[in-house]
Amino acid sequence: MKTLLVAIHGILTNQTNASWPDKLDAWMFDYDPEIKVLKKEYRAGPFPRWNCRVKDPHLAASLANELELFLNPRFNDSTVQPFNVRPSLWFVAHSNGAVIALLTAKILIERGYPVAGLILTGAACEADIAKNGILDWLGKGTLAAAIAYSSQDDKVVAGDPNHLAIDSRPSALDRVKSWVWGKLMHPYGCLGRTGWLLNDWPLPASLHSSSGPKHEPLPSCPTAFTRWYKGGHSTYFKTDSFDSTFRQILRDINSVSAAFRLRKSPGLRSVTRHQSSKHTSPQPEAISHR
Repeated sequence: MKTLLVAIHGILTNQTNASWPDKLDAWMFDYDPEIKVLKKEYRAGPFPRWNCRVKDPHLAASLANELELFLNPRFNDSTVQPFNVRPSLWFVAHSNGAVIALLTAKILIERGYPVAGLILTGAACEADIAKNGILDWLGKGTLAAAIAYSSQDDKVVAGDPNHLAIDSRPSALDRVKSWVWGKLMHPYGCLGRTGWLLNDWPLPASLHSSSGPKHEPLPSCPTAFTRWYKGGHSTYFKTDSFDSTFRQILRDINSVSAAFRLRKSPGLRSVTRHQSSKHTSPQPEAISHR
């Protein structure tokens, strides 16, 4: 099955120099040409309310219509290509782009199109999966996996005073600063800082949230998962780290695809259940330069 990977950047992205979606497109062309990268490019400034309530919904509606051309193609000659296989749909998005990705996924799911996965980096969207729709999508099987790349060093989406740190207690001054910043950045969320939450608590292990190393493979039946990075809001796409991030994106896509192929294979269901009960993780597929 082919994979359609939608790459959505954040605000204040230069439209003349190569952006990280441009680099991802070229990188994926070399490493896995079967994955088509579709870039959603737009201009946006630091205006949270305008972006979230006006601009992002319009961008999402436009993107959903564009993606529907790939998911329900009308250009096939059935006599030439009788077996039309719908591509597996993934989103990888950064900062404000994560808001657009969630809105687009919601539109497509409502139209009957499943989404294979979301990879949200430094995301400025709601972190609680019970509030942003992800828990419902996972439960209904319309979304296979939701993966967050987050950093406790992220100062841009640090507007949640209740989840400033995982292993330590923030000072009263830090909590006040975070509260004020949260009011200024509203209605943006803080997923890029907090990782996935469930009912305002860190995601429990039963949903496969991980605080392990960033290259740790996914569980055999992934659903919602957090990878932790050091370096702040844009650490994922810096010059010295974008190759590592792109490799992790490809690993996650391959691992999720492999896990769900196992789940759908009648002969391997008992093996998958056995692996899941022991919380073992399959090794991600090796990345080779093609």
